[in-house]
Amino acid sequence: MLMAITINLEELKSNKLHESYVAQFAADIEYLLHYLYSPSLFSTPTITVTGKKTDLKTLSGLLASEKRYMDAYVKYGFGDPRVANNKIR
Repeated sequence: MLMAITINLEELKSNKLHESYVAQFAADIEYLLHYLYSPSLFSTPTITVTGKKTDLKTLSGLLASEKRYMDAYVKYGFGDPRVANNKIR
């Protein structure tokens, strides 16, 4: 299954935000995180993200941080302080 993900960061910041859009955004981010963690289990998604440059940098930093947290969780286990530090960051 080839997945196409489209995220409009400006729409997320609008006053006309609908619950269904937020739910879709959450599902898209969840899929991306699953793909980042184990790409061999998922088809390569087509990703389109639009928004201001600062918002794009923030989102990419967020995804990178979540990936580091997941990697630390798998490598060290939940009780390790390094995992807690990654979660806080």
